[in-house]
Amino acid sequence: MIAKIPIKTGKQEEALDITDEVQRVIRASGVREGFVIIYVPHDAAAVSIHRALNEEEAPKLDEMLDAVNPDRIAPEYTKAALVAPTEVGVVVDGKMVLGEDQRIYFYEFDGPKDRVVYVFVGS
Repeated sequence: MIAKIPIKTGKQEEALDITDEVQRVIRASGVREGFVIIYVPHDAAAVSIHRALNEEEAPKLDEMLDAVNPDRIAPEYTKAALVAPTEVGVVVDGKMVLGEDQRIYFYEFDGPKDRVVYVFVGS
């Protein structure tokens, strides 16, 4: 099953938690055991799985990624490439296996924009 999750970003750069939407897609697929692929088809956006963050703890990706790309040539594209457009996970008991404190984040690097995330669930 392939599903689309529409995303509307509101800032130039931001991280949006899409964990609940991905888990909803997996439940709707009916797959109990299998795998999930989360794909972002945008050159200035990405997806990542990491520890849940509150607003003041939000990743300082701008500072971190600027250190990797200090000349600022096409920074939004470089940032998206370094974070990555794809995550792959395992489905057990009808949901994606995540660590106790892990979440799935969509990263915008050239917003605000209307975006889409593709979720493939298979067994």
